[in-house]
Amino acid sequence: MFNSTVEQARLVPGAYDAIVCADVIEHVPDPAGVLRDLRKAAAPDATFIISVPNVAHLAVRMMLLFGRFPKMDRGILDRTHLHFFTKDTATALLQSAGLKIEQIHCTGVPLDEVFKTGEGKWWFIALMRSQHMMLSLLPRLFAMQWVFVARKMPSANGTDPTGF
Repeated sequence: MFNSTVEQARLVPGAYDAIVCADVIEHVPDPAGVLRDLRKAAAPDATFIISVPNVAHLAVRMMLLFGRFPKMDRGILDRTHLHFFTKDTATALLQSAGLKIEQIHCTGVPLDEVFKTGEGKWWFIALMRSQHMMLSLLPRLFAMQWVFVARKMPSANGTDPTGF
């Protein structure tokens, strides 16, 4: 474990079997550069797990429709976010950093945080089931977050495509 920013961490090249960036890259000035540096630090068969908030969520779209783009204390529009991602822009970022995406998952609104006393109640269960159905039907609209599982992208000639 390092007590530093991701950009200042003294990483050992090729030493890490897993790289987890859970809501990290939207906070750094150069997300592609950070991912390339982490790629260098990763072992050849390392797994990358990277999550980003979905700026194309229905709630953000509705706020934009009414001319609002507020900065908030947490969530998709957290005031500390330097970058905002959709599924496509996050996919392009990971690929540009030399990562091959193996899986993409999405998460919904954390209903247990919104309705703290609802767990176990019939209406909460119905709301959870409704959210799961909406996520399966229209994930780009209802996903709060995208979660990517990726690995280093090999090139055709066996060298690293990013030059590392």
